[in-house]
Amino acid sequence: MTCCFTGHRSFPWKDDTEHPQHKALLAKLERSIDLALAKGATHFICGNAIGVDTWAAELVLKKKRAQPQIFLEIALPFAGHNANEPACQRVQQKADLVHVVGRAKNRRSAFFERNRYMVDHSDLLIAVYCKSNACGGTVKTMEYAKKQGIEIIEIPVETAQTV
Repeated sequence: MTCCFTGHRSFPWKDDTEHPQHKALLAKLERSIDLALAKGATHFICGNAIGVDTWAAELVLKKKRAQPQIFLEIALPFAGHNANEPACQRVQQKADLVHVVGRAKNRRSAFFERNRYMVDHSDLLIAVYCKSNACGGTVKTMEYAKKQGIEIIEIPVETAQTV
């Protein structure tokens, strides 16, 4: 079973990893990964963006230390995506597979292509989203997953607004 992630890149607490909302979100994300593992997921696909993608990949890698059968795949929308972001590079170095899935000629289309790839190759989607943000790649990925009949574990962030 394969599980992928979608979520916003930034939140009002910015880089404050000690912020209570950040800690609460990470705890919910970890519980959702545990639920995916309990459902039989062993293959996880992350899109390598700052924010939810990176946090999810780091948590999957943490789980992998105790469960080496876990497989982490990083799906890049285009070559060089986030090459200058240290957190993304650390995750890529520890992943089991990193590959470019986007073939689109422009960046925006490459992100949508990457997101469709992740959903098309998954049985489960973990989605972290802000209810006040009814547009963007996260919402479109959730809508696409619903159309494809993919189960979604939703983590709504009530008070945060994306930046």
